[in-house]
Amino acid sequence: MESIAPFLPSKMPQDLFIDLATAIGVRAAPYVDPLEAALVAQVEKYLPTVVHHTRGFLVAAESPLARELPLMNPFHVLLIVLAYLATVFVGMQIMKNFERFEVKTFSLLHNFCLVSISAYMCGGILYEAYQANYGLFENAADHTFKGLPMAKMIWLFYFSKIMEFVDTMIMVLKKNNRQISFLHVYHHSSIFTIWWLVTFVAPNGEAYFSAALNSFIHVIMYGYYFLSALGFKQVSFVKFYITRSQMTQFCMMSVQSSWDMYAMKVLGRPGYPFFITALLWFYMWTMLGLFYNFYRKNAKLAKQAKADAAKEKARKLQ
Repeated sequence: MESIAPFLPSKMPQDLFIDLATAIGVRAAPYVDPLEAALVAQVEKYLPTVVHHTRGFLVAAESPLARELPLMNPFHVLLIVLAYLATVFVGMQIMKNFERFEVKTFSLLHNFCLVSISAYMCGGILYEAYQANYGLFENAADHTFKGLPMAKMIWLFYFSKIMEFVDTMIMVLKKNNRQISFLHVYHHSSIFTIWWLVTFVAPNGEAYFSAALNSFIHVIMYGYYFLSALGFKQVSFVKFYITRSQMTQFCMMSVQSSWDMYAMKVLGRPGYPFFITALLWFYMWTMLGLFYNFYRKNAKLAKQAKADAAKEKARKLQ
């Protein structure tokens, strides 16, 4: 496929992020490329078949649209995930020797930025879906230049997962180690990797539904964090619904992927790449299970805290 650069529209927010990621990639290349070459050489030395099949998969699966987008190299994705994990666990060890940091101003700015970009992504993705005449489900990937506007929105959604890593950094600085659970770290690292694969293989079509829905949920979640930090107690009731809304989101995504797999395999209709659909189906069920376990534990703790408070109140009245 020839370059689709001539079809690029005027600069939009997603284009600015794309330019930023491209510029960072150019600056980092002299340091990262030798590492990648050395790693590939070592793996190829001992596992040549793995390297051969991986290269074959990447060549066969890559969408032509992905060639127009930065941060599509899987080695870069691996480095970012490893850097995130190392920063979290090393940071927790370092913070044992320090008092918690006051990061309220930074946290407010972070939450405001994520509320803003989530709202923009939700609206932008739905707008592009309308422009592309999408239905609710069964939207095939479009690898022509006409699919580029949605591809850029999906790329921005993928890129925003790096911004969400800051959630954990704030917890580390505040020494909120109880919040840095397996669920939290697994979710942040895995969702970034999943959306790299989606963007790399098919950055439009059915991907719009999950990205728009997740962006909407994040407007609620980060909006709640932002307003709570400002002292608006009126929004406290929202906390009760955040985990429920996330679980509802996973259920809706599971319904989408279940229907798409049925339509492709049973009804024989063309659709979104089947292996991506199956992967999302499996991933959503793991998320639903982990979030339900988290919700159940929190509900149990809240119930116990309420009972303890009632006992303490009764004791004081005696």
